[in-house]
Amino acid sequence: MENRIDRIESKIDDLQEAVVSLARVEERITTIFNRQTSIEDRINTMDDKLQKMSPSVAFGERLFWILIVATVTVIGRML
Repeated sequence: MENRIDRIESKIDDLQEAVVSLARVEERITTIFNRQTSIEDRINTMDDKLQKMSPSVAFGERLFWILIVATVTVIGRML
C-alpha cells in the first residue's frame, strides 16, 4: 500500500512539473505573439509611409532621367 501511494505521489509531482512547464511555454508564446504584433504594426506604419512617398519618388526619378537625357543631348549637339 505504501509503495502505491509513493507512486501516486511521484506521478502527481510529475504532473505538477508538466503544468509548470506548460505555463512557462504559454508565457513565452504570449510574449512572442506580442512582439510579432508590435513588429507587424511597425511594418504597416512603414508601408503606409512608403505608399505616401511613392508618387514623389516616381516624379523625382522621371525628373532625374529627363535631366540626364537633356544633358546627354546637349553634349551630343556640342560635339
